[in-house]
Amino acid sequence: MGKTKAFDCVAMKDEIQRKLREKHKGMTEEEIRDRFLRELETSNSPIARWWRRVKDRQSAGAT
Repeated sequence: MGKTKAFDCVAMKDEIQRKLREKHKGMTEEEIRDRFLRELETSNSPIARWWRRVKDRQSAGAT
């Protein structure tokens, strides 16, 4: 017999996508992109901090 899974990553992905569709309902692709960028610029989440570091390094290398 197989093990019972305590965590279902597909169900989690589906739930996240459902919430994002609801959050972005009625928005254009450009509005959604702008919102994501604005959140990345202002958020203190680990992924936003990482994104800003990568962006800053790329900008410094481009000069």
